Amino acid sequence: MPFPLIGGDRIKPYNLLKHLSKGHNVTLVTFYQGKKNYKEFIKELEKLGVKVYVIPLNPIKAGLSCLTRIYQFRPLEIMYYHQKEFQQVVDDLMNETKFDVGFSFFMRTSEYLKNKDIKKILIAEDCRILYQNRSYNKSQNLMQKAIRLYEYETLTHFEPKIMDYFDLDTFVTYEDINYLKSIKPLNKYRLLTNGADIEHFVPGKFEDRNLILFTGKLDLWANKLMMDRILERLMPEVNKVFPNIVPTFVGADVPKYIKDYERRGKIILHENVPDFLPYLQKARVYIHPHLGASGIQNKLLEAMSTGCPVVTTNSGNQGIYGEHGKHLFIGETDTEIAQLIVELLKNEKKAREISENARNLIVETHSWQRVFEDLDAIINELGNE
Repeated sequence: MPFPLIGGDRIKPYNLLKHLSKGHNVTLVTFYQGKKNYKEFIKELEKLGVKVYVIPLNPIKAGLSCLTRIYQFRPLEIMYYHQKEFQQVVDDLMNETKFDVGFSFFMRTSEYLKNKDIKKILIAEDCRILYQNRSYNKSQNLMQKAIRLYEYETLTHFEPKIMDYFDLDTFVTYEDINYLKSIKPLNKYRLLTNGADIEHFVPGKFEDRNLILFTGKLDLWANKLMMDRILERLMPEVNKVFPNIVPTFVGADVPKYIKDYERRGKIILHENVPDFLPYLQKARVYIHPHLGASGIQNKLLEAMSTGCPVVTTNSGNQGIYGEHGKHLFIGETDTEIAQLIVELLKNEKKAREISENARNLIVETHSWQRVFEDLDAIINELGNE
């Protein structure tokens, strides 16, 4: 469900719905997985003028369903979200109403529309084969490696085939498009990047910037890998030059071991804050030692829009395409990243320059208005056909 607005997988569909509902009649069919009463969330979506149909998803039942169908050799993320109740709602709506365009947001919802006689767009976001391949190579945990390998092998068969059912398939980076083209060379892949709320995520006073900051949903596997890297390998190097600096972590769903770091004074922790903005405005260095997956890093869009001097990796920069030394700093090894953090802490002039250029880049290339224009062009392309 694209509400509350936490995480790119909610923020983007919410904004697309908000834009589309201004000129079209829009119907949303969505899962809800969570313990909170989602009726208030429905009301927020209905305020946009969207008709909303919700199918509650029980994670235990969905997980057990995957295990009982493992012999089908299909991606777990597809089996997990394949529910008869969802398909029935889609079928009933399609029988009642003549829709002009159907969108599947994420490949995991693609099967609900794939056989429908309607113009269809798959907002795939990232290439899942690429994601699982990179995740497998970077994971050290044996269970994680086994799951990633299974997903990679099954997606290699599933993902290229599902693309055939849709008129157009959109992705957030050229890296995702090019990787899929190397497997399935079709001329119907389009770039539809993600946006940042540039009117909300605005810079504050540079003089207030004094934090080394990391933000996110802190129980996610990708964030765990980055937090471990920060705490175990990067900060020991930074502390050789700045012994009293402690990183600040801000986010939701904090794992127990991160709270243990807080108790030992190794980090400053702010949990379940209503808004990241005050912390982003105080970041002298936004550290994001991305270990490689696919797609675009929404948190970096927001950080750079707020003028944070960012240190990340090449994979963290994909989809943003900032220039190293101008819009952000890019390093790969632990030594490189630690040195770049130290440089930003030492060199105020350079930090100011990066801050200003980062904001300008996001305003120019990743405002939601820019995304909406690209979406309209994609829809019009279907109309012209």
